[in-house]
Amino acid sequence: MHDADVVALLTRLVRVDEVLAAPGDRADRLAGAAEVLREVVGARLSPVFLLDRTGTRLELVADQAQRRVLGDDFRTMPAYQHLRAPWINTEEWPVSAADHLDHASWQVLPEDFRAWFGTSGIVAPIHADGRHLGAVLLAFDGEYRLAEDVRAFLAVAGRIMGNALYRWQAGEREQELGALQERRRLSDELHVDLAQQTAALGMQVEAVRLDAETGSELLAQDVEALRRAVGSLQRNLRHQMLGLRADAGLGARRLLETVRAHLDTFSTELQIRTHLVCPDTAAADRVPVAVAAQLLRVLQESLSNCHLHASAKAVAVRLLASGTRVRLEVQDDGAGFDPASVPDSRLGLSIMRERMEQVGGSLSLVSVRGGGTLVVAEAPLDPAGRVVGGPGVDVRERI
Repeated sequence: MHDADVVALLTRLVRVDEVLAAPGDRADRLAGAAEVLREVVGARLSPVFLLDRTGTRLELVADQAQRRVLGDDFRTMPAYQHLRAPWINTEEWPVSAADHLDHASWQVLPEDFRAWFGTSGIVAPIHADGRHLGAVLLAFDGEYRLAEDVRAFLAVAGRIMGNALYRWQAGEREQELGALQERRRLSDELHVDLAQQTAALGMQVEAVRLDAETGSELLAQDVEALRRAVGSLQRNLRHQMLGLRADAGLGARRLLETVRAHLDTFSTELQIRTHLVCPDTAAADRVPVAVAAQLLRVLQESLSNCHLHASAKAVAVRLLASGTRVRLEVQDDGAGFDPASVPDSRLGLSIMRERMEQVGGSLSLVSVRGGGTLVVAEAPLDPAGRVVGGPGVDVRERI
């Protein structure tokens, strides 16, 4: 193999990594990375099939052109037909169908699958941390023999794709766990009327479901809380059901997007000018739900105070995030006040402080009568974006 060929393959590996790291939809990025593999080997098709969370189905990831070629029958495939030797091996090494046409594993594949995959098709596994996550299936128009240098290229590319997918899945799991933690907090804060109890009951059910799914040690505690919630609800059925606005979904969107939406609504409804500054949008969007939810609550309470107590005409919000820390500043041009003369309960300061303390953070307030008010909420993060000092969760065991 010539040096120029080695350089070319290494350049393509860099391209795979760049495509996966680019902004945009994750499915599009995976399909784009698979397209690089297709170009290297000259394949006709390069669909990606990912193992679902249950481990029973393989789900298609491909662009529209390849989806049309494959048709609806291959949007998913049963895992048991495909996750077997030699297609899946302990080394997670690419495998060519041409080397195994007399093997039983080829014969058990559905006829319609073999028709498009072909006798020269290649399975390039996607894997990370000892886990098989899926594969890129490379199909050719004619005969293709897999050379050793290309086999090595596909093996490394599969690991690069696997590492990216693993990070995404781990992040999603942290988001789910953070959302569950926020639901528990919201449930604890609800008052005792029928509408609020109904919301609390739903949150407790969701907590129990996720506890059972993840094997959480909090299952018994949440089951008991659910039992108490049901009993309380039964005792209060005589009350008329009024409306309820649930906040259980708070934090589902990215932090910056949600902050911007709050400010737009606030400005439109109350005719108070708002200005948002966020120097590093990517870092802000990596703030986990556990922290983002508390920052959003602080923002809501601060905006409410700007309207109800400060008579502000404008509010400036600064969201400053890095890999190790996040800081939210809410500054108004209102009347201001003497903090020593106003109890925390009036402005919700104790609740805001408690919320930030739950994620290892802090809240401070500076106000001068006639000079406006500045609220600052901060929380530490580790370089991976998780809450420093938060509950230890090995997300690898939850994927």
